[in-house]
Amino acid sequence: MDLQQLKHFMALADAKNFNRASENVGLTQSALTQSISKLEKELDLQLFIRSKTGSVLTKHGRRLLDHAKVISGQFEAANTELKARARHLRTEVRVGVINSLSDEILIRAVSMFQSAYPDYNVKIVKDWSPSLAAQLAEGEIDFAFLSDHFLARDMPEIEWQPLFRDHVRVVVGEEHALYRLRKPTLLDLANQQWIAVSTSPDWPEFLARVFASADIEPPRHVVRTNSMTLATAMIIGGHGVGLVSPKLFHTSKRDLGRVKYFSVPEFDQERQFSICRRARMVVRPFHQRFIDNLQTAILAWIETNGSE
Repeated sequence: MDLQQLKHFMALADAKNFNRASENVGLTQSALTQSISKLEKELDLQLFIRSKTGSVLTKHGRRLLDHAKVISGQFEAANTELKARARHLRTEVRVGVINSLSDEILIRAVSMFQSAYPDYNVKIVKDWSPSLAAQLAEGEIDFAFLSDHFLARDMPEIEWQPLFRDHVRVVVGEEHALYRLRKPTLLDLANQQWIAVSTSPDWPEFLARVFASADIEPPRHVVRTNSMTLATAMIIGGHGVGLVSPKLFHTSKRDLGRVKYFSVPEFDQERQFSICRRARMVVRPFHQRFIDNLQTAILAWIETNGSE
């Protein structure tokens, strides 16, 4: 029994006449008769009582009709939903960005994109780089802005479009005890609370490895958040030590002198920031437009706001 047979069965149950039912489903009367007979043979049940005046359902036929209506309804619902989803995906940009990317950049990129594609939707996911790379590989997002920190070097399923490089720096606010030091040591940093723009457990594990390599007890307190706004406020307010890309770490002009960056050898890693996409992805014009807009917004923001 298949959906086509159920369709023929429901047509005959509704029309109660082979001639009218065959016209409704676009078959010859002979073809419809064969389909119904085959269904009855497969089920080993008589579904219709046939007479010169028409065909009416048997009790088995009425039972099958109840099931057929449910199955047909579910099939139509699935068909409608999936077609709508396909239409939606064809008119939606799905982009992932690292948590530390300023919302101001995204607002500008979206605004530029919508001026060219006003009828298109935009979905933005903020996460840390390894999670974004996984979502990209699985096709959950179309492209992503991320860094190579914590990522495997060989990822053939992803194509990289490099934008800029930056060195990781330790950052503190002027209210923090380390602000007045010329250059804090790893031991100084071990006794501080750290602020991480990531909720992944890999982040505190990374900290632990760095300090363990120097035989130093790792920091006991790490505040992890996906909110760059919260992390920035806590760092500027002197509530903890951050590890950031100076080019992306945003402070207002009022707060510019209220933070201090330190180059600490154990943390001084160069990161490559890129816009990435799946290697086999079909890049449509609206995808490319958003990629171009995002790149423009990022580089313009760095030129205006980024710290060296």
